[in-house]
Amino acid sequence: MTPAERQELLQCSQRIAELLYQDACDQERPVANLGAIESTVRAQVQESVLPTIGEFFVNESAAPAKATPDN
Repeated sequence: MTPAERQELLQCSQRIAELLYQDACDQERPVANLGAIESTVRAQVQESVLPTIGEFFVNESAAPAKATPDN
């Protein structure tokens, strides 16, 4: 991953965190301590984030393979 890609990932992660926090507050999910935050975020990520990532990987692996130069 390039430094620019790491920066983009960081920015996207920050925005995801903001959205998950707002959702947790709206849904009155617990965020009072680290254990509650971990549980809440894990549930949110499993419900909202991982399916999208998984679907992307499945679609990418089903796409024709990109040509890679021989080493």
